[in-house]
Amino acid sequence: MKFSWYLLIVVLTLPLSGYTDHLPPEAEAGTSINDIALPLTKKTAAELAQVETGGRVLSVDQEQYQNHTIFRVKVLHQDGKVKTYRLDRDTGYQMQ
Repeated sequence: MKFSWYLLIVVLTLPLSGYTDHLPPEAEAGTSINDIALPLTKKTAAELAQVETGGRVLSVDQEQYQNHTIFRVKVLHQDGKVKTYRLDRDTGYQMQ
């Protein structure tokens, strides 16, 4: 009886050991916002936008918005569209 429980536990945990091998690089620890220090700078705001969108950063501007310092980051996406993201300097979160 004990042997069957051990065998069951081993069989159930084997698939978990290779799980991280199948994650995309952007999902692995240390390759997204985890590496970006706060408060953001122009350079780190650009890096965050690039990592999060996968696009090419065209420009980064700093401005004040509702008592917050934000970075406006223009990103060229692979489909050819340019989008502007507003990132809060202190939190790194995208402003609406």
